Amino acid sequence: MKRIQLLPLALPLMMLIMLASCQKDEKTLNVRNGVINGPQKKDRGFIIIAEEGAKLKGISESLANLEAKKLKITEVIEELGLIHVQTPDPSFPEKARKLPGVESVAVDVVMNWRLPSQHFRSDISYNSNAAAAPNVIAKSSAPAATVTADPLSYLQWGLNSVKAQQAWAKGYSGKGVKVAVLDGGFLLSNPEIAPNILLSHSFIDGEEAQYHGLEGFSHGSHVAGTIAAASNARGVVGVAPDVKLLLIKVISDAGSGPWSSLIDGIFYAVNHGAKVINMSLGGELPRKTYTDDNGTPDDPSDDYVVEYDRDVKDLVKALNRATLFATLRGTTLIAAAGNDAYNYDVEKRFITYPAACLGVLSIASNGPVGWGINQDTTLYVPSIFTNYGKSFISYGAPGGNYTLPPNTTIVTVGTVTNYDYVFGMVFNIGFWDEPSNTYYYGWAAGTSMAAPHASAVAALLYGKYSWMNPVLLDIIFKASSNDYGAPGKDAYFGFGQLNAGKAVSL
Repeated sequence: MKRIQLLPLALPLMMLIMLASCQKDEKTLNVRNGVINGPQKKDRGFIIIAEEGAKLKGISESLANLEAKKLKITEVIEELGLIHVQTPDPSFPEKARKLPGVESVAVDVVMNWRLPSQHFRSDISYNSNAAAAPNVIAKSSAPAATVTADPLSYLQWGLNSVKAQQAWAKGYSGKGVKVAVLDGGFLLSNPEIAPNILLSHSFIDGEEAQYHGLEGFSHGSHVAGTIAAASNARGVVGVAPDVKLLLIKVISDAGSGPWSSLIDGIFYAVNHGAKVINMSLGGELPRKTYTDDNGTPDDPSDDYVVEYDRDVKDLVKALNRATLFATLRGTTLIAAAGNDAYNYDVEKRFITYPAACLGVLSIASNGPVGWGINQDTTLYVPSIFTNYGKSFISYGAPGGNYTLPPNTTIVTVGTVTNYDYVFGMVFNIGFWDEPSNTYYYGWAAGTSMAAPHASAVAALLYGKYSWMNPVLLDIIFKASSNDYGAPGKDAYFGFGQLNAGKAVSL
């Protein structure tokens, strides 16, 4: 096996600077700083929310007759009572709200959905066909044994955290279960997940489902690999290695996308048989009124004032229609809680969606500190970055951890050498050099990594019980989770840390 290249010594300092720059200002909320309104590639969108029982055909005909500039109806979803439209005309919502059968009109906010997880590529490629010899070098203790025939699984401490191997020993690996991953672009030909990909689809205009991002890290593939990397005796393994993946692109490779894409993705996943939907993405929706300039700051003619008590609340209502649709049809939705260390028991300026939506399980992150030096250390320290709150978090799962300043002691675990703090992140696929078509393994940290661990455990339960549904799954999760935080429901673990081995035993 090749040893990975050491990270530049300047990187920990850069990491500190980036984290410091992301700290919230207690006096102001800048909703325009890359959070609201990512790059606009089309006219502003709106979501028409129909009254219960209203016929969308009639509403669509009335919309077409409105005198609104460049009006285009892009989608009609009868089951959700939603119509997506595009127009740069800021007077459109006022006109549309007066139409018979229209309950409300929400601006289709474009957000930067990508959770800012840290990620580092290793020098271990799939084609290297490397074997991980668990020898002890330098300042490391002996690494844990590989949990499967996959030689890099010893770096996947998250498998031990959720007790995946205990579930496998009982015969549960997610076989027969469809899991949808709603994310950015995917590495569709990566050999670790390709055998388990059932279908892929993109809801981003002008972009295919295949990842082509400039940074070379496919966030969606790291998530998909955590759930369902095949047990192929080659590299890593997923928590539920026998599930089938529905890979649905709802944000661009650059990380932005409209709310309507997320709604479309949920609807599409349910209609294609997904029993679990993983959403390792999140946006901070402000609880205040702000001005949307439609991506044209020099042209005030298309500015639109997004009012909290009207537009923002209606936008949430539209997304809740999609999440409730999924829940009522037996699909469990799981979302990342977010990476800004916000305490949502007291934070009143904004909230992270879709984690805050109805029917969605919000997953906080935890992980070890110092695992590179001592693999016997606890795996259940709340992550330094995770959002938290007793009223917000459903469960805890492994998403990676580190300290500030990060521990830059150089250690070797097996034959892999790096800084100690890097080993405390989640190891999987996701890195790609497109010119050479070479796939690499590496680390990432974030609630983005915690959510897929939870989704995979949910898939194991759906694989055991053909009659599983979101309500029963939540009951089993509560009964089987480990109470590592304050007794009872707490701010960092919610109802507890997920335990796959115990869950499938109930």
